[in-house]
Amino acid sequence: MYWNYRVVEDKYPKSDKSYFEICEVHYDKNHVPHAWGEIMPAESLEDLKDDYEYMRKAFESPVLKVVDGKLVEVTE
Repeated sequence: MYWNYRVVEDKYPKSDKSYFEICEVHYDKNHVPHAWGEIMPAESLEDLKDDYEYMRKAFESPVLKVVDGKLVEVTE
């Protein structure tokens, strides 16, 4: 199992309006995303710089969309 940062699209509660955020996404042994959450603050400036580099890479992967409480890779 592993994790990375990905761009995630979700909808506001009781709305059809979407929003995007960078999240920490965790994958199972089959490389399927199964959990995600908001990014936590860094403990040092160096950690923050490292996190920024990982977050920057999120834009190199397809967007993950929340569909029925699960993450699905957007292929459009």
